[in-house]
Amino acid sequence: MHSQINGSAQYRLRRVGLLAAILAWVMGVVEVGGNAGMWIYNKDQVLGALLSVFADHSPRLLEADFKLSSASFTLLVILDFLPLLLSSFALYLTGVFFLRLSRGETWSDRNIRILWRVGMLWIVAPATFPMMETLQGLALSIDLPPGQRILQISAGFSSYAAYEVVKGILLCSFSIIMRDAKVLSDEHSHYI
Repeated sequence: MHSQINGSAQYRLRRVGLLAAILAWVMGVVEVGGNAGMWIYNKDQVLGALLSVFADHSPRLLEADFKLSSASFTLLVILDFLPLLLSSFALYLTGVFFLRLSRGETWSDRNIRILWRVGMLWIVAPATFPMMETLQGLALSIDLPPGQRILQISAGFSSYAAYEVVKGILLCSFSIIMRDAKVLSDEHSHYI
């Protein structure tokens, strides 16, 4: 009876872990792919929306004769992708964690470290959005004449950012609990 329960638990762990890994990886690809699709298929609308954000400080950005250089445009696109790449990397690592779980690697040092890294990425990720907005303003300034250049320092903490930070803290806490539980288990196994 006990081995049958243990066997079905391993089967469920394998299936659920594999499905969770696939889900995390698909979410990461959709996050980056969706943004890439916006830039590829709606470049003018995305660029217009981005320029209008900074037009309050420099109305020249919305003038009909204003043309972005390829250097500014490239920097804008790269900076737009950086926060998404960071969160997609966290989703990739989450998928690796669940893949390892599906293969029976539960309380390993590798899984504990990967959970810590994912938690730290979720803590750091919300700070990248305002930082990228500041850097995008500087990238736009390349094409503006002296005296009209932009230095817009962005800072903020939304409820979504708070949620992401709390999620990261919970993952880091769980990794610490896993590490300490593993240490206790290893110590206990030495005494038996």
